[in-house]
Amino acid sequence: MDVQFVELSLPEFDVPTEVPVLPPRIFHERYRRLERAREAAGFDCLAVYADREHSANLAWLTGFDPRFEEALWLQGLADRPTLLVGNENLGYAPSQLQVPADIALYQPFSLPNQDRSRSADLVGLLKKAGVGGPLRCGLVGWKPQPLPDVPYWIVQAFAGLTGQTPANAAGLLMAPDDGLRVVLEPEMIRFCEYASSLTSAALRTWVFSLREGMTEREAAASLVSLGLELSCHPMVNFGRPIPSGLKSPRNGRAVRGEYAQAAFGVIGALTCRAGRLIDARDAEDEDRYFDLVENYLRVVHAWYAAVGVGARGGDVVAAAERAKSDQWDFAVNPGHLIHLDEWVGSPFSPGFAGTLKSGHAIQQDIIPVPRQGAAVVNMEDGLVLADDDLRARLRRLDPQMTQRCDARRALMEHLGYEIRPEVVPLSNIAGAFFPYLLDARYVAKFS
Repeated sequence: MDVQFVELSLPEFDVPTEVPVLPPRIFHERYRRLERAREAAGFDCLAVYADREHSANLAWLTGFDPRFEEALWLQGLADRPTLLVGNENLGYAPSQLQVPADIALYQPFSLPNQDRSRSADLVGLLKKAGVGGPLRCGLVGWKPQPLPDVPYWIVQAFAGLTGQTPANAAGLLMAPDDGLRVVLEPEMIRFCEYASSLTSAALRTWVFSLREGMTEREAAASLVSLGLELSCHPMVNFGRPIPSGLKSPRNGRAVRGEYAQAAFGVIGALTCRAGRLIDARDAEDEDRYFDLVENYLRVVHAWYAAVGVGARGGDVVAAAERAKSDQWDFAVNPGHLIHLDEWVGSPFSPGFAGTLKSGHAIQQDIIPVPRQGAAVVNMEDGLVLADDDLRARLRRLDPQMTQRCDARRALMEHLGYEIRPEVVPLSNIAGAFFPYLLDARYVAKFS
């Protein structure tokens, strides 16, 4: 299999004109599912903690994510859950909650130096909600791990009231094999398709706008979310080398022969591209850039060919490893699950026996780290796995969305990718790698 760089006019995709809104019944069903999972796991109660950065679990469950502050959701103790919020979210939460709950003010969740005189202490509020006695409580933070990962003073309050340290229950929502959040409803897939339309349209604009001498800040003007919440800081970096792609744009300038990288994530999606600031006339290659590009793309090709419903995560990793040369290493897992948060978890670990499922939203996140040289290459796009039944449900829900996904699939097949029927691309530039960032007419194609 050869990799060629060919001139290609990429298809145009419109971004949907409205943000898809999940109906309340979705949240009610999520709440019932979590209650069933809580009981099956042997927990008498669950507490879901959220702050500004780590709010995806609570937002998935209730439709509410705290702004500026922290929040704590309690369920399993009474007929109605309880939500503890700070000063500013006391007025915001009622308009956002999609699950009926009692809302209580806990002012230490507020920003520093705001009023703390009007709320009970945490122990008192937990008692009022029903925490006490020999209850077995689970805490949901944002990392499934043996120890609780929420602030220790919250752990202490539960331990003092129940006589035992609460367990980390984040796996109920986030475990890559059976977490409740990792299989998406058709309505949530529709939302992610909208999000991916935004981020991929922005990255396409970024690529086609690159010019010698422009600053990172000028290039970042392409990264437009239309107000949709960000899942990570916008990233734009120029240079040789680029020590890390995590930096946000500043004053660096695009210089011919150096490298450029951009990543843009909103809730539900992220798109990334990186490559060299050259055109088809540039032949100098002391960094072995083209060697890296060609092998990297073969790895991406192998990864896409291996991904499908029922495939084991470890087998996908093995397929990618077999295609990879010894010129570079994976920066992180070659792929992960994506949701409101950019990284829910990853089934793509060596030897992982869990299988990929219909409804998984997956990020093709293969980041190469060269063992020598300064070359920078990257391409990240999102997809959903959907079996025959789920694809039929998506067609009934939004025929225009499925037409866009079919056109993206046709683009990938034209570029030479081999993908299974259940792979549903969400990115408008799915699989399109631009080897010459100063001449975006060219893309890589397999032959």
